[in-house]
Parts: sequence; structure tokens; C-alpha cells
Amino acid sequence: MTPGRGHAAGLKVLLVEDQTIIALDTEAMLADLGAADVQSFTTSDAALAWLAAGQCDLGVLDIALAGSTSYPVADVLIERGIPFVFTTGYGSTHAIPPRFSGAPVVRKPYGMDALADAVGRCLDRSGKS
Repeated sequence: MTPGRGHAAGLKVLLVEDQTIIALDTEAMLADLGAADVQSFTTSDAALAWLAAGQCDLGVLDIALAGSTSYPVADVLIERGIPFVFTTGYGSTHAIPPRFSGAPVVRKPYGMDALADAVGRCLDRSGKS
């Protein structure tokens, strides 16, 4: 088993990704990592509306969404003590606000190993693994 695989076993995952193909691929990868449920949204507003009544164990958040960012979702996850991973198509020169400096970042395009590693590091750091 590749390190990190299975870390998402039984977890409910919030996925915020505005590109359909990437969202579908990521959902499949999370399922392969053992996620019990993936709630997928294309905007921060939709994810925040779901979070108002819903709960998750882990977030996978695309930083740049059409016309906005996922930072408001990340702020709610931090408030709730829920670990998350950022994904981005931007290079390493894209500055992430300091309040999110501890979140693992996966660069697009990413595969199973990169996502598994980031999820594993995220959960290990939060003590939820």
C-alpha cells in the first residue's frame, strides 16, 4: 500500500472544485482512499451553505474558483478544527495567506499518490489519522 492510502477510510469529505473533470477525478481518488462520502461543490457559497447544516471530516479545496477563492470555506474549517488540503493550478509563486500556511498544497494536475500524501500529512498533523 502506498503511504497515505486508506487515510480517508470512513471519512466524509468536502470537495470544492469548479472544474467538472477534476472534481470527478478527485471524487474517484477520494473513494479509492476510502472516503465514505464526498460532498462536491463548485463555489464557496454553495459549500458554505452546506456547511451551515452539514459536517465533514476533511476538506479538499481548490484555491482559485471562478471569480473567487475557497478561503472563506477554509476559514470555517479552521474554526471547526477540520483539516483540509488546498489544490491549485498556480505555480509555487502564488502566495497563500499566512493563516493557511500549515495546509498541505497539491499542485494540479495531481494524481493519486500526490493526493494520498497530502491527505495523509493533513490528517497526521491534525491528529485525526
